[in-house]
Amino acid sequence: MTEDFKWVYDDEPLTKVLGIFTETGEDVVVVVDRGSGQMVGVINKKLIIKPRLNPTNLLARTVIQKPPRITPDTEIPEAARLMLESGLRSAPIVSDGKPVGIVRALDLVDAMADLLNDVRVADVMTRDPITVGAGETIGKAVSLMRDNGVSRLPVVDGGRLVGIVTVQDIVEKLVKPRERISRGDLIGEKVATLGNSVSSIMSRHVYTTNPSESLLSAVERMKTQRVTSLVVTDRNRVVGILTVMDALGPVAAKAKKGGEALNIQVSYKLPSIDVDDKERVMEVVQQFIRRFGRSIGAGTLSLYFKAHKEKHGDMHMIHCRARLKTDRYQFVGVGEAWRADFAARSALERIERQFLVRRELAARYPYADELLDTLTGGY
Repeated sequence: MTEDFKWVYDDEPLTKVLGIFTETGEDVVVVVDRGSGQMVGVINKKLIIKPRLNPTNLLARTVIQKPPRITPDTEIPEAARLMLESGLRSAPIVSDGKPVGIVRALDLVDAMADLLNDVRVADVMTRDPITVGAGETIGKAVSLMRDNGVSRLPVVDGGRLVGIVTVQDIVEKLVKPRERISRGDLIGEKVATLGNSVSSIMSRHVYTTNPSESLLSAVERMKTQRVTSLVVTDRNRVVGILTVMDALGPVAAKAKKGGEALNIQVSYKLPSIDVDDKERVMEVVQQFIRRFGRSIGAGTLSLYFKAHKEKHGDMHMIHCRARLKTDRYQFVGVGEAWRADFAARSALERIERQFLVRRELAARYPYADELLDTLTGGY
């Protein structure tokens, strides 16, 4: 934990938060009630790429999200589990309702480094990550980040890695300059637009790793280079991405007895969702786990919900992307429905079909898993 963290009052303009993101590179800014000093939430840097967000017209309180409840007494594995569930790389430490510090994912991983030496990058990385072409527009990159809930995209040209673009790049080179133009601070200067190519704002120097490197070694490189992700390459072709959140997995697993549990992460990017709907989603998830939990191994099942533009009255079509990543399998399923639990069921049914096919192949052909990994692991 560090006691040095960035915060603003809830009634301060969002432009102040933008300045903090640009100047410090922090992932979150803590928002505090001016009257009581109590924490009311945090602002995640990824919120800045929301469509039609005009920071000049908004106060900090309008875009906050509730962080996980972490106190000075929270054990490290439990803090890691809570941060994985929230999707935040940094989270405030709260005592009596007031922020007293902040903990970063890399701090937690570093504190439990002894768990990482026997883990390979390939064991925890995200395979086949979302990429963007160097010649595609910044607008396309922003849409990919927003729609897939990611904060960075490897940039490729002809299938080969040529750079990386992050939310920080978007804030520094697009959002912040626009805000300065609105104040009249940038007159006659050219500013990147959504129509410019990704290559105009991407970072060309990319820190990489390979699938066989130890997770401990890869995390040490993140610390040395002060980055929170490494692109995983094989002969300069992108085969995965390793983030500090991926490295949290082995730490978070220790929050459950024996480290054998399936960690559940659910993220809602919906206009609204009530407690009953969330409970129905968890019932669907628990049904899936009861059926297959012992067979799929230890790892993480994450569900990401977002609202489609398509509406029926006031109701949005809901998109659910489910990802199962364990020590034995990695599957992705997508579902759509008018209710969150129906969308979750559809996505998990697709994962179920993939799992059953994989299990049947393994029963018929003893080396099917190795064959499939060989065929799918390279791209």
